[in-house]
Amino acid sequence: MLRPAQTDDAPAILALRDALARWHLSRGIRQWTPGQVPLAEIQAQIAVGQWHVLDDRDGIEATVRVLDDDPLFWPDAEGDDAGYIHGLMVARSRAGEGLGGRVLAFAEGMIRSRGWAAARLDCVASNADLRGYYEGRGYVFQGVREFPPDIGRVPAALFEKPLD
Repeated sequence: MLRPAQTDDAPAILALRDALARWHLSRGIRQWTPGQVPLAEIQAQIAVGQWHVLDDRDGIEATVRVLDDDPLFWPDAEGDDAGYIHGLMVARSRAGEGLGGRVLAFAEGMIRSRGWAAARLDCVASNADLRGYYEGRGYVFQGVREFPPDIGRVPAALFEKPLD
């Protein structure tokens, strides 16, 4: 289903992120900003094996990142028995097909295979639909992470799911 991303996938990952950022903004959701992430950052993340992508139909249709730690969003969790999910994106042309759930299950499987007992993720705290989506897939709300104004981040809802 998903494969490890290659360096030449970085522009398509960035294009998907920016397209979803524009879509969020059109719906009044301030989560991401188009152009916020430099291409070199995604390339560096690919180089250390964080990104996985799904190629289908018209190129990259879905993505996910799995991380060993996440000190920005989970600063007190260093060394905990958990893996962290970021960058879960599905092209709007594939919305409603269940692809997001399959990508999430893939990421959870990666976390399990690394021997971790839980999966953690976050989303913008004001996005009730996305919060409900994660809760409907077994994620338990852990609180809201606020950021200092100079960080330039909106409050994030934190979720955790035990992996049996």
